Amino acid sequence: MSPFARRMHWLVLRAYPKEFRRSYGEAMLQTAIDRHVHDGWSWLRLMAREFFDATRVAPLMRWESPMNRIVIIGSAVAVALLAAVAISTTVLVPLAVVAIGAVVWWARQDRPIASAGPARPWYRWLVAGVVTLAVGVAIPAIDGGELGDGWWAVFALALLTGTALTLIGLFLALNRQTRPPRQPVH
Repeated sequence: MSPFARRMHWLVLRAYPKEFRRSYGEAMLQTAIDRHVHDGWSWLRLMAREFFDATRVAPLMRWESPMNRIVIIGSAVAVALLAAVAISTTVLVPLAVVAIGAVVWWARQDRPIASAGPARPWYRWLVAGVVTLAVGVAIPAIDGGELGDGWWAVFALALLTGTALTLIGLFLALNRQTRPPRQPVH
């Protein structure tokens, strides 16, 4: 197997979660080698198959992690807010209603299995979000209300980042409240 093909295969495997790669990465590489040697598959066909499988399965595997789900939702809300501000502020009202509905729906889902990892420190995300929002609000107050191009970009970035961090903190806090208590291992 060429070093380039091996590197490309590991690059495709980066789409999967780390635990999955650690457990099955070598076996998946060996399967690709076996398909090439014994079944006569070309490296192009193998890489196309691996890429197709990764794009189909890896996002679902990453979505299973509550932390990834929170970051994805928070980022999507921040991008939606940026789009709403860029297009029109009248879009913010329905967007806020949808976001609040998504938070309530997500927080009320049944979670029968507790996470095996340690609880995420939701308050750090929340504090970082509030501080970043405060910096964003302080910029026009300090600058006197008229923002230049550079300060406008910093102001918008601080507000969007602060919103995303605050939403992630709230999602984590809601996840912590709805998670069943852990049972001690005997």
